[in-house]
Amino acid sequence: MDPNDLIHLPTAYLVLDEHMKPLSGSRKGFSVFGVRIRRDGITDAVLRSLADAIVTTDFAESFTLAVADLARPGVESQFQWERGDRMFEVGICQLNREASARYGLVFEDVTRQVQFEETRETARRYLEDILNNVHLGVVVLNDEMRVTNVNRGQEAFWRRLGVGVSWVEAIGSPIADLVPTDVEEAWAEITRVVVEEGKTYEEPRRRYATSDGDLILSVAITPLRDQEGKVVGAIQVSEDVTDRVRLEEELHEAEMVAGRLEAVKETAITVNHEINNPLTTILAIAQMLLMSGQELEPKTRERLETVEREVKRIAEVAQRLQNIEELNRDDYIADGPKMIDLGLGGGNAG
Repeated sequence: MDPNDLIHLPTAYLVLDEHMKPLSGSRKGFSVFGVRIRRDGITDAVLRSLADAIVTTDFAESFTLAVADLARPGVESQFQWERGDRMFEVGICQLNREASARYGLVFEDVTRQVQFEETRETARRYLEDILNNVHLGVVVLNDEMRVTNVNRGQEAFWRRLGVGVSWVEAIGSPIADLVPTDVEEAWAEITRVVVEEGKTYEEPRRRYATSDGDLILSVAITPLRDQEGKVVGAIQVSEDVTDRVRLEEELHEAEMVAGRLEAVKETAITVNHEINNPLTTILAIAQMLLMSGQELEPKTRERLETVEREVKRIAEVAQRLQNIEELNRDDYIADGPKMIDLGLGGGNAG
């Protein structure tokens, strides 16, 4: 064949014999090995330059292995070959049935594609590393609500719930089947909202009972869409809010106690205002009679002293109510209502 028959092919193409001797090819084919074809076309000198260039590379090993895979003419074999900073996908096939075989080779520069794949793989691994190190549980689901991926945070939540399933075992399982306490009907509603309506489902406090106490998760399930906007699955993100909820509940309880304490103080101020003057009058009369110097019968004096003592006690109770800082309660009657303990040491009524 004339070496110049294929010179104008738009692809990078070479024809080699079984010993890798160049026979023909296109300009782009020769340029793969850094050989330029000048105006006088493919000459013997150009073919020798290409032969020398092929020998100085590691192309021979890949070529030999590919040729061994060719069972008959017309059958194609492929391999990747790297030259410098370029990556090529090489397709090779036998062109004839003669004893001296000839092989056609097509070189496709896939450098950008390989770089893109490497970049995407790096990004995927980086994303997985991020997901595995956040303090959140993440589950990726398909449109049938079956698990396609799980991070370590979600595995930790499952272990606390007594679900002995690794991420490998979880792949392909319906999410509703993994946690026994999750109601299937609830997941049917979640599927309707997320997959069919394309809305986010949120459950701020999903409470589970565990051997270590309650585990409270804040769960959000968001639609996962493809480039065309079609819902193809969902992402469930769970956050452990147990400590936060406990603090909120303690704060709420403290606010309620503070409210009750304020009500007690307001009541004490009212009591002081409404009965302080009458008590002062009663106390003054009792003390005046006791100090009048008149001869009082013992029972009368005893009763006046009791009045004086109890009036002072009432005044002390009112003052303590007004100054109270903490609500301590005690039994008023056994197994009955409570009373505020003012620390007067008066004992229980019952």
